[in-house]
Amino acid sequence: MKTWIIFLLALLSFNATYGQTKVDTLEAHRLFEEGKKLYFAYKMHSALLKFQKSAEIFKTQGFETQRAKCIRYQLSCYRLLAIYSQQVLLKAKIALKLFQKRQDSVSVAKVYDYIGDYYSRSGVNTEKAVFYYYKAAKIYRKNGLRLRLAWLWNGLGGLYQSQGMYAKAIEAYNNNYQLLKKMIPEGDTRFSVYFIRMGICFMKQKKYDLALKYLQRARKYIQRGWEGYYTNMGYLYLSQNKLLLSEQYYLKALVVAKKRYNGKHQNIGSAYGNLAWLSIKKKNYLAALKRVQKGLSYVVSHFTDTLNIYHHTSVKNSKYPHKYLYLLLRKAKAFSLFSDSLKDLKASIYNYQLYDSVTIEVQSQSSHRNYHFSQKVYPEAIQVCQRLYAKTQDKKYQHLAFYFAQRSHANVLAKSLQTRRAKVMVRLPDSLVNQEMYLKQQRAYYQQKALTASNARQKTAYQDSIFRMIRQQDMLNEAYAQKFPKYYRLRFQSKPATVPQIQQKLDSQSVVLSYVWGKEQSHVLAITRDDFQVYTLPPQKQVTAALNAYYNALQQEQRLSVFARKSYQAYQCLLAPLQKLLRTKQKIIVTNPTLLSVPLEALVTQPYQSTWRSFGQLPYLVKQHTLSYHYSASLWWQNERRLSWSATHRLRFAGFAPFSGGKGQVMTTRANEGLLPESKAEVSAVYNFFKQKKHDAAAYLSKAATRREFLRQVSQLDILHIASHSTANLREARLARIHFAPQPQADSTYLYAERIYYLPLKAQLVVLSSCESGVGKFEVGEGVMSLARGFLHAGAQSVVSSLWEADDVYTKKLMILFYNQALFGQVPYSHALSFAKRQLLSQEPTLHPKYWSNFILIGR
Repeated sequence: MKTWIIFLLALLSFNATYGQTKVDTLEAHRLFEEGKKLYFAYKMHSALLKFQKSAEIFKTQGFETQRAKCIRYQLSCYRLLAIYSQQVLLKAKIALKLFQKRQDSVSVAKVYDYIGDYYSRSGVNTEKAVFYYYKAAKIYRKNGLRLRLAWLWNGLGGLYQSQGMYAKAIEAYNNNYQLLKKMIPEGDTRFSVYFIRMGICFMKQKKYDLALKYLQRARKYIQRGWEGYYTNMGYLYLSQNKLLLSEQYYLKALVVAKKRYNGKHQNIGSAYGNLAWLSIKKKNYLAALKRVQKGLSYVVSHFTDTLNIYHHTSVKNSKYPHKYLYLLLRKAKAFSLFSDSLKDLKASIYNYQLYDSVTIEVQSQSSHRNYHFSQKVYPEAIQVCQRLYAKTQDKKYQHLAFYFAQRSHANVLAKSLQTRRAKVMVRLPDSLVNQEMYLKQQRAYYQQKALTASNARQKTAYQDSIFRMIRQQDMLNEAYAQKFPKYYRLRFQSKPATVPQIQQKLDSQSVVLSYVWGKEQSHVLAITRDDFQVYTLPPQKQVTAALNAYYNALQQEQRLSVFARKSYQAYQCLLAPLQKLLRTKQKIIVTNPTLLSVPLEALVTQPYQSTWRSFGQLPYLVKQHTLSYHYSASLWWQNERRLSWSATHRLRFAGFAPFSGGKGQVMTTRANEGLLPESKAEVSAVYNFFKQKKHDAAAYLSKAATRREFLRQVSQLDILHIASHSTANLREARLARIHFAPQPQADSTYLYAERIYYLPLKAQLVVLSSCESGVGKFEVGEGVMSLARGFLHAGAQSVVSSLWEADDVYTKKLMILFYNQALFGQVPYSHALSFAKRQLLSQEPTLHPKYWSNFILIGR
């Protein structure tokens, strides 16, 4: 009897559970169907809530297939809302695992497609975007999903367009169009996307006639209830300064958007933002502020005051972060132009600060692509800070100006250094650190092979390998997030240094100069141990012209009178306003990514005098000051000084001269081929210096200077010297390379930049005594993607590199003087290099500055 009672209770319990499960599952299906209806009605936020609830129920009931479908619809909602965050990416990876488990290749491809979109539109990693698109395309082709493939081409075109690669973008859009023509009827509205994208692409290239042609063709495919056409036409006419026509189209876009959407919507806020920018162009700043105020009410929750322009939002997040950011900028800009009153300038700077806070908040979630735009924003904010300081004499505005300056410089390099520090602070297991290093090195190897592959089959195989490394790195990042959350947080917390922090590391004879370029005005922020000042410089266009003329005068070995005049013009643009300050300082630390391409040591500090007969007579900046460089003041501050030249510390040195041998000639250069006979004497002399000082030293000459030997030694070295050929690459930075002793296989001869970034380096000094080791592709805000930057990224404290072809004989003389002073004089590297240049000048008074100014030191 007792057994029957237990069985009956168990049966009742099972039926109750089964019944509840059935009810819950039905509820989940109902929510899913309701979500789909809302999705197709373009009510994305409401649809998201339904899909999220449905996915939660399916998860608790163990229905993983249905849960994955819910997540996929969520991803589509996020895509249409332009929301790209780490949380959304995590959802995508959950869906990916679920579909891979079911071996549902088509659904896997759709998630790959979304992840490609994420990396493309958020700007987190455009290279990853290409590879995820590539993997999705491969599956789409295999399964005959030509329509999906067509839209993937559209996404890829958008990625190329955002990078300014317009030819590739147009090719991708045309692939999209050709596929669509085979599948959908001629009048289908989906063709409008192609014509609009092409129109915008031509607009970006200032080919306005072609842009108009494509946008007008798009018109016949578009329903009259869509505001995008009018917005694009308004932008086209605004780009041509046809303000009346632009306003007509922007107003029409606003009317259509209000009819289309019920209540708050980002597109209505965006329409007001466009009209506000138009008002700024028309110099009607009050109208601009009123329009911004209305726009904010459509993108910020609980923002209701659309009349009082001095009513500010303090919200750091929004459902529509991109639109919110641009509206904040419109407001900041309009207030800065509205008047010179303290009230309006404070309103302007408040909105610039809020813009910066929102950007940090968004980037912490998604690293969304706002960085290049910020290069134009921060100089404007600095200008407002200067106006406020002039009115109030309050130092906080100068400190704020410095903060904005640091926010505009070398963020990518800063993040890599922060990641290294985070690993030390958290003490990650060696196994994980080694695994990550292996994955990065393997990925770098396959990337270099894919770029140099001779046929399509090889390239495809290498791309598959790259994708495999990317997926393994993603899984490792997920493990970090789960098992080492502190490290995961710390690696993204790269805060700019403050003025007091930098002052603590300065002696009384040093000054840090942080340059910021602006369209209307440029600025240099000068920090000494006891003071901080901001100086106004000419606009960026004028400074650039002076620097280019000076650089060409160096490179082309122009005669003394021409060089002296052009050099002095550059000095006036960059340093003349600081003359009084510089008279009291011996060391100048130049911090700006752009200025790492121009050696300031050869600037002439006085107007040309006809009595000057030789180049050695010129009053070069290096005769009065020691110079060093870095990508930003914050990076200089973060660059901890390790053990330097010391009688007690035993250093490990290795020098490599793979092309040594033979008798040198004066005009031999360290270009891309041939022997470098003076490199043997150079490395041998430096080796003997270290030997005399009782340090560990090795010199690898000719055939012994192999890439393999270099890689075997690199992790143990304190000082690394390479006297060789090197090749810059201005189109593909990853293909810049250093040449080692020739081997039967090219892979064993060259060390590519991509591999350098992931070397296990601890060196306090790397000297690249070779051609163009400081030259490379220029990235806005980041500077030159050179071999030198690769060594800094890998962990070198300081790097000496060249900015053009190095003469074999004079390079040898300069390097011997440099090491002699550093080792026997026991002075910092920057002092030793400046001393070597002065010594060479005194030994060779007729020598053109091209032959001694090309080497600069980046670091401390």
